[in-house]
Amino acid sequence: MDPVVHWHCVASGQVQGVNYRARVAESARRRGLAGTVENRWDGTVFIDVQGPEPEVQSFLDDIRGPRGMSHASSVERVAIRPVDPDLQGFDIVR
Repeated sequence: MDPVVHWHCVASGQVQGVNYRARVAESARRRGLAGTVENRWDGTVFIDVQGPEPEVQSFLDDIRGPRGMSHASSVERVAIRPVDPDLQGFDIVR
């Protein structure tokens, strides 16, 4: 069984106003990951994600780069958080 990780990440680039949060949520849900995604005041997007490490790595690879009008030039892990056994689903914070 793969270890479960809980990471905070920040995406930068052309990530606001271009459906990027929906792209992130769809990718996370497809992999059965839990967490949230939200815009930040500085033009970046904050991602709180939890799940099996290989799935989280695949998710991060998927949400980097161009797709449609969005382009995440970088997606960086900024914190490692304790696993939250109550965290379920993946939501877009408005």
